[in-house]
Amino acid sequence: MFKTFKKLYQAKLASPRGLYRLLASVLRSKTNLMALLDFAARTYPKEIAIIEGSRQISYAELYQETLQLAAQLQKQYQLNKGQKVGLLCKNHIPFVQSLFALSMLGVDVYLLNVAMNSDQLEHLLERHQFRAIIHDEQGAVLLAQSSFDHLQIHSHTPCQNAIIELAKRPIPKNFTLKKSSAGKLVILTGGTTGHFKTAVRKPSLFTFLNPFFALLNQLNLGSYRSVFIITPIYHGFGVAALLISMILGVKIILAQQFKAEMASQLMRQHQVEVLVLVPIMLQRLLQQDLKNFQYNKVILSGGAALNPTLVKQTSRRLPNQLANLYGTSEAGFCVMATGKDLQDFPTTIGKKIKGVEIKILDKNKQEVPSSKVGMLCVKSSWTMTNKADQWIETGDLAYMDNKGYCFLCGRIDDLVISGGVNVYPVELEHILLQHNAIFQAAVIGIPDVEYGQRLKAFISLQPKAQLNTLALKEWLKEKATGPQKPKEIVFLEQIPLTALGKIDKKKLS
Repeated sequence: MFKTFKKLYQAKLASPRGLYRLLASVLRSKTNLMALLDFAARTYPKEIAIIEGSRQISYAELYQETLQLAAQLQKQYQLNKGQKVGLLCKNHIPFVQSLFALSMLGVDVYLLNVAMNSDQLEHLLERHQFRAIIHDEQGAVLLAQSSFDHLQIHSHTPCQNAIIELAKRPIPKNFTLKKSSAGKLVILTGGTTGHFKTAVRKPSLFTFLNPFFALLNQLNLGSYRSVFIITPIYHGFGVAALLISMILGVKIILAQQFKAEMASQLMRQHQVEVLVLVPIMLQRLLQQDLKNFQYNKVILSGGAALNPTLVKQTSRRLPNQLANLYGTSEAGFCVMATGKDLQDFPTTIGKKIKGVEIKILDKNKQEVPSSKVGMLCVKSSWTMTNKADQWIETGDLAYMDNKGYCFLCGRIDDLVISGGVNVYPVELEHILLQHNAIFQAAVIGIPDVEYGQRLKAFISLQPKAQLNTLALKEWLKEKATGPQKPKEIVFLEQIPLTALGKIDKKKLS
């Protein structure tokens, strides 16, 4: 308890003045996301809040512009509590301002994936009656192919009513902004296997306390002053990183797209101390000059599974910097592995954080003993609120050892039964990634007349590396057991990924 209080005090959150500001912010902005920005503006007014491209904005400026944006959205477009508004944007300042402004108005905010296809968007439009969609250039292309005929507000295009212009417009003297408690924050889940589903959260300050304390205590996040959020903010991992960064008043670096060389330059230029990314981004950054990491202290990886080869490679080059955050769009952040955890157990996703309950269940929904594989189920106060049963079935196969460490064995849908034996494709993926020539590996199940199912491996090679099927099968003889050995091996220039950096196995199958 003392350790937590000390770290809160260091982060200006537990002093009498800090507690007064926090209470004043909640009373002034009500229990919505704007209370976080209000607190940050009161506590760190002149500190840089966000740097994006050539633009930077302080916390005081960000708060004032977001307040003005909320007023304009309410006055001009009558956006109010209970209405549905989609945000179809990449990572940039107008997206952040729109998120906080809409929350202040009590609007139900839907974070839409800009990389979705037109069929997926159309399905969402049929299910949800959006009052408006705020979009950027990429979102505009997608909307132009859709049937959406309601209010569309561009984030950037130079015009009188773009978000970037509305945020600069003063609040009219005779206009009273009607603030509301937060509406729903809706995050898309799925999408790699068909249509997106929605994960609903009530964005309250208090639901973020346990995840916040876990990061503060175990990773010492309150000590660092710059965060580069590379992962998309429209994903649960990205938006959580944004909110926690706001509470701490750190300098947030955003970029609208990820390119390893450009990201490396930003890391050096802004002396980035904390990176927030998915594993494939880390893998590509490590191919650049290690001097790019000279200021870095913590690497937060989430959104996709970390493979043990990447863990070992990172630990060797950047000791004790890598942390793995496990969660889902429905469950939120619930399990964490620190650098020490990953050093001792490279395949673990970590231990549950405070406030989380975990069960490993068999196909009959019964709990399994320690080290037995089953479906990972989680429960917490911040899980999605559109389910009557708060236990979330993650769809991940996992087991837990007697020390409380969790280990993933892939998705339930990925399980292959070959000759009556359960085979987990992720195990072969981990083996393949130990080969020095292999950059990425993906394994799926395919029909087989004799065994029912066998494994099929897809491989992409490191730059300038050479490897053929015969040589790889020979290498696997002493590495993989009988059922793990692939029936087919396919070499690809690039393994397809989703927008969040996960391997797209639907395309492979």
